[in-house]
Amino acid sequence: MNEAYKIIENLEAFNEFKSLLKSSSLPSDDLDYKRDFLVGYYEDGTLVGTGGLEVYGNYALLRSLSVKLGIRGKSVGTTMTDFLLEKARSANIKAVYLLTETARGFFLRKQFADIDRGDVPDEVKRSSEFRTVCPASAIAMVRYL
Repeated sequence: MNEAYKIIENLEAFNEFKSLLKSSSLPSDDLDYKRDFLVGYYEDGTLVGTGGLEVYGNYALLRSLSVKLGIRGKSVGTTMTDFLLEKARSANIKAVYLLTETARGFFLRKQFADIDRGDVPDEVKRSSEFRTVCPASAIAMVRYL
């Protein structure tokens, strides 16, 4: 099996990225491949995983982590998360934040911890993810690097 990460850098790849997010019932309308660090995970040339980071100064927001149905349970989500955390570390990011409604257990296993939304840095709270995309019921989490 040929596996590869590819940075999403063009409209065709971005549309494929967004399509996989929509099939996982995740938002994509506020993403921008020219602004955000978006990565696709491909197996044999087929996009099977997505993930991204929005950088806000010394902090990042983990976004758009999804795995294609039929591929789940094969560590693609873990691989994508590890890859994105390493990218954040190499960019000297101090902490990575996220919002989740369904994957709290997964992120706890990846050493994220619950955090009160009020304790999230203002620059991250101003993101569309925090302001409008995710409902107030979504759990905020952080991993310090």
